[in-house]
Amino acid sequence: MLVGGGLVVRLWGRFDGRWGEPLAQGRLGQEMADGLPGIVRVAAVASALFLVWRMRRVPR
Repeated sequence: MLVGGGLVVRLWGRFDGRWGEPLAQGRLGQEMADGLPGIVRVAAVASALFLVWRMRRVPR
């Protein structure tokens, strides 16, 4: 959820020209598709790290 939100914020910043070159008209979908593989990798690593952290916690 957080990783997907990060993608939306990044695209919003690019759309408004806040971070880097502004997106050209009609390129939002293509930029989202281009960023999807990286976002999936980051989400997978974050999920794995969360599960490892939860397994290492001492039960109450």
